[in-house]
Amino acid sequence: MLNRSKQGRSGQLTAAFFLYVLLSGNNLRGSAAMSLQVQNPDSCGRRVFWFTAITSRSSLEYWRYAKVAVLSAKEHSPNLIPVLLYGGSSGVPSLTGEANIHWYREQGGIVYHHNLTFMSDLQAVAEAGLRGADWPEEVEGTYLRMDVPHIVPHLLSWLEQQKPGVTNHINKDVALYTDADVMFYHEVNPCKLDLPEIMAIGPEMDRVANSWSELNWNAGVLLMNLRGFAAVLPKMLQWANRLHWNFEVADQSMINDYFPAVHGRPLDILPDPYNWKAYWGCSPSIVIVHWHGPKPERCLKCYIALWEQSKENEDAIKFCKCDRGYDYLWSMAMEADSAGLYRKAVRDYTTYAKIINGTGNIMDSDAMLGAF
Repeated sequence: MLNRSKQGRSGQLTAAFFLYVLLSGNNLRGSAAMSLQVQNPDSCGRRVFWFTAITSRSSLEYWRYAKVAVLSAKEHSPNLIPVLLYGGSSGVPSLTGEANIHWYREQGGIVYHHNLTFMSDLQAVAEAGLRGADWPEEVEGTYLRMDVPHIVPHLLSWLEQQKPGVTNHINKDVALYTDADVMFYHEVNPCKLDLPEIMAIGPEMDRVANSWSELNWNAGVLLMNLRGFAAVLPKMLQWANRLHWNFEVADQSMINDYFPAVHGRPLDILPDPYNWKAYWGCSPSIVIVHWHGPKPERCLKCYIALWEQSKENEDAIKFCKCDRGYDYLWSMAMEADSAGLYRKAVRDYTTYAKIINGTGNIMDSDAMLGAF
């Protein structure tokens, strides 16, 4: 497991070997058909870092979501370089964690152990009695995304040491961050998007057309301008310290509260297909499905089974006994397309899960491009 300060030689070589496989031969993608005037055109044919985060406290359920996300990315967006940020103040994964880390590397991913650069700030809040003693470690995983601009230079340096010249094939302008609970259905190509000033972010629950509004924004998928984000992050952290990190929903509220009120300008809007909520219904343009709310291992299978049995939405809500928020989102899905996307995506999730368990084949899935 890669550590920016200390790393075993065998682990370095393992990750470097898999990165070499990812970046060599037929896997290296050619120049994109579209390039942006504001982005270096040479970057368009390069691989893109895709970050997600897990900590030593993460459940096996979230490990499974992260694994499914990797398999879907390999199938539909092989231009991404999966990087798993592994957080945890102890720095020592459990045996289960080690096994999952090994699996992630076998899929061509990089595991990067990282402790938050501002962890001491969170600990100071807890020590002042403003939060519980365990709060810093409880929120460490979700705040890891804020350190991506800090991590990328270290990661590039490490990769270049392992294989000189390999970083020439990596896009250094942008990086993608997603929560673990996503699935990919089309290629993520930053050169088909405007380069954000700082980052691009999508809406929380309700789809938004073309303007920044008072609606909450969802930090589950972020397209980051690495230089732009790095430039504003120090002031953002200073501001968070003045507020004693008193945010309702951790990093998401931090982002929503800072932009545009403090920064003065809103963030760029990420097109809906890149953070498509599964309760919005099917669309042929979906790039990333985000299990925002009910998930395959949290209520969805119950909702679907009961609805398919009785065709009555109220039966599913009554007997599954899930959180009211989940019931609301399930009802949104029923209104959108009779939960068609939920049902399809759960089937695809199940197929990927069988592959992870060694009991399935990728060709069993209908999760192919344009399959909606």
